[in-house]
Amino acid sequence: MKTESLSKRKLYNLLAQLKTSPKDYITLYAKPSSFPHYLDELSLEPEHSMCADEIREAVNTKAIIQEAKKHGTGVAVFWQEDGNKYIVLPPFPIAENKMSIGEPAISLLYEALEPKYAIGVVLVAWGSYSIGIFQGDNLVESKTGTGYIHKEHKKGGSSQKRFARRTEEQKRDFLRKVSNRIEERFKNCTLDYIFFGGNRLILKPLLKECKYLGLEAHRISGRVLDVRYADKESLNHSLEEITNSSVFHF
Repeated sequence: MKTESLSKRKLYNLLAQLKTSPKDYITLYAKPSSFPHYLDELSLEPEHSMCADEIREAVNTKAIIQEAKKHGTGVAVFWQEDGNKYIVLPPFPIAENKMSIGEPAISLLYEALEPKYAIGVVLVAWGSYSIGIFQGDNLVESKTGTGYIHKEHKKGGSSQKRFARRTEEQKRDFLRKVSNRIEERFKNCTLDYIFFGGNRLILKPLLKECKYLGLEAHRISGRVLDVRYADKESLNHSLEEITNSSVFHF
């Protein structure tokens, strides 16, 4: 099994290649709430029973189960008995369960990728943040800033405790500042999805601090964006990671 993270353009190229290959595919879609049980209960004609067994085994591999849970978007399966075998985890949800045999049915995957979603992005590290809204491919709103947080004091004793208390106060002040900026930027926009990136340990206390994120928690993706710095450059490049699909090739 080979795993790749494919941009939208590269995924479209892959789908175009599938369309030109022999038309003997089993195509399966499972929406998020139906994975993996919809595929576990798959029933095909006897001539396709071997493929059904292979698909059930493939979608229940540990790597796919873990990645599918993180994405929370369902799966698309394109499977030939002798030939191409792909499982795609798209960046946005599959709308319905569906099965077809013959030419690869790629329309549902296109439907998940094509809309110009309104996406909120929150990148946070201790001491810096960058917040933005993408409308389709365009960054239409952003705010980047910093907040001072004292470095850890290592001398010990009462001095260390005093610095630790000060650091905790500074962290709380920083979270309040970030929460206010999120509310200012996001409250007047209806977002389809929200993606968090940066220090993943900040997300939980930020959710507690920020009323907006607490109310919109159902829109927050389970994927944490892999960014090293919470700055404008990372924000500008975040959409590329957001729209990538995880593709497993067997």
